[in-house]
Amino acid sequence: MEFKTFRYKTILYLASIIVFSVCGVYILLEKYYWLVSFWIFALDFFFIILFLRYIQKEHQKLAYFISSVSQKDFSIPGSKNYSDHEINLAFKKLSDVVRMLRDEAEINYQYLQMIINQVDVVIICTNIHNEIVLLNTAADLFLEKRKLKTIDSLSKIDPGLPGVLNELKLNEKKIIKLNHSGEINSYSVQIAEFKIVNEKFQLFTINNIQSELEQNEIESWQRLTRVITHEIMNSAIPISNLSRLVYTQLYNENGIYNDIKNEEEKDDIRESLQTISSRSKDLADFVQATKNFTKMPKPVLEHILVSDLIKRVLALLKQKIKDSAISVEVSYSIENISVLADKSLIEQALINIVLNAIEAFTDTFEPKIKILVYTNEKNQTLISVSDNGKGIKKEILENIFVPFFTTKRNGSGIGLSLSKHIMLLHKGNLIVKSTPEEGSTFIFIF
Repeated sequence: MEFKTFRYKTILYLASIIVFSVCGVYILLEKYYWLVSFWIFALDFFFIILFLRYIQKEHQKLAYFISSVSQKDFSIPGSKNYSDHEINLAFKKLSDVVRMLRDEAEINYQYLQMIINQVDVVIICTNIHNEIVLLNTAADLFLEKRKLKTIDSLSKIDPGLPGVLNELKLNEKKIIKLNHSGEINSYSVQIAEFKIVNEKFQLFTINNIQSELEQNEIESWQRLTRVITHEIMNSAIPISNLSRLVYTQLYNENGIYNDIKNEEEKDDIRESLQTISSRSKDLADFVQATKNFTKMPKPVLEHILVSDLIKRVLALLKQKIKDSAISVEVSYSIENISVLADKSLIEQALINIVLNAIEAFTDTFEPKIKILVYTNEKNQTLISVSDNGKGIKKEILENIFVPFFTTKRNGSGIGLSLSKHIMLLHKGNLIVKSTPEEGSTFIFIF
C-alpha cells in the first residue's frame, strides 16, 4: 500500500501529541502535579518538534522529486535521506510515466518533423510577435539557407512578400508572383492560426504552383481554341461555300456576268445571300460576346441583402417562370444575411443560372427550382440554385464553364462562363454538381 509508512508515522505522532496534551492538562487541572505536568508538556513539545521535522523531511523529498523532474532527472534517489521504500517506489512509477510521456512527445515531434519535411510546400510558423519559430526543409531551401528571424526579414527574398503575408486574412488564399532566384513564378499563399497552451501561432504556407498554372492554362487554351474554332468554322465555311456558289451563278468562267432569267436560280441566290448575312451577323455577335467577356468591369463592392437580390431576380424572371409552370422554393438558414458584392454583376450571374435552370426542364414532371442560402464551417455565404431537370452528362460537365462552349442550338456559351468569371472577380467561386436525369445544383460561394 502506497505511503503506508508515512501514514502510520503521521498517525503515531498525532496520537502521541494528543495523548500527552490531554494527560498534561488532566494532571495539571485535576491532580495539581505541576512538576509532572511540566515534564509531560516538555515531552509533548518534543514530539511536536519531531513531527514537524518529519513533515519537513517528507516535504524535502517532494521538493527533490519536483526539482528532479524539472531538470529531467528520472533516476531513483540513492541518498539515505530518501531511503523510504514506498516513496522511492512512487517516485519510480511517476518517473516512468513522465519518461513515457516525454518519449511519446518526442516521437510525435519527430513524426511531425518527418511529415512536414517531406512536403514540398514552404511552411513557416511564427508567434504573435511575427518571429519565425519553425521552418520545414522546403522553407529552408526557399530562404536559401538564410537564418531569417521575422516575417519582415523575408523582404530579402522578395521586397513585397512580408506585406502580402501580413495582409492575409484567416484561411484566405492568394495567388502572387515572386521573383525568386532570378525566376518569376506564381505562388499560392495561405495563413492559418492555432494555439498551444496560451500562446498563439500563425502558420504560413507558400506553394509554387507555376507548373500547375501553366498546365491548366495550356489545357484551358486548348479547350477554348477548340470551341472558338468550332464556332468560327460553323460560320466561315457556310459563308465561303455560299459566296462561291453565288459567284458561279452570277459569273461564268471568264468572269462575265450571267443574265439570269430563271426564277429558281434567283431564289437560290437570294436564299444564299440571306444565309451569308445571317451567318455573318452570328459571327459578329460571337466577336462582340468575346469582347464583352474580356472587358468585364471591376466590381464595385457594397453590402447587399441576399434576400433582396433573390427577390429582384425572381421578379425579373416571373413571367418566364410562370409560362414554364415552374414552382420556386426559397429558404434561408439565417435571416437578413448579406454579402459584399457588386449588385449588378451578381444579379446578372444569378439570372444566368436561374435561366439555365429554367431551360434545363425538358419533359420534366412538376419542374421545380429550389434556392437555398446558408453558411458553411468556413463562415462563407453560399447560394445554391437546384433544379430537378435532366441533369448534365459527365463529358459535358467538365467543359461547362469554358467560354463559348454550349450544347444548346441557339446558345452563345457565354452565360455560365460569365457567371463563373464574375464570382472569381469577387474572390469567390461558382461550382456545379449534377446527376444525369436527377438535376443540377449551382453553388455561389462568397
